[in-house]
Amino acid sequence: MGIQFSPVGGFNFSSQASDLFKDSLKFKSNEDLINMLGKDNLSSAARDAISHELESRLKANQAEKSGGGGGEDEDEDDLQKLLKKLQDGTISAEEMKKLAGMLGVSVATLEKIKDKGREESGADITSG
Repeated sequence: MGIQFSPVGGFNFSSQASDLFKDSLKFKSNEDLINMLGKDNLSSAARDAISHELESRLKANQAEKSGGGGGEDEDEDDLQKLLKKLQDGTISAEEMKKLAGMLGVSVATLEKIKDKGREESGADITSG
């Protein structure tokens, strides 16, 4: 187990916990990740980690389909914008369908987390 000594004093386990959390996301389905985004006590760092995992999956899926062609950055931006709109509750029905298609989940799954927001909390990245 890696223990880091913090220069301010005490021990710091948060970096290791953060890495473990991010690694655990790789074994979850897109639907599981979407459901995690719907949790009220999820920290902003955890939301960001989940969003990044979804983005990397989208990018890998597109590269596989297109043989590594361009356009991935635009799609990643679209995914980020749509996820933010979903969490803010400002997403349209058409955008909801597009996001569901990008993630390979149902619109009903996305409806569960609509308007959950990105409020800041003091929660640890591993909470939720």
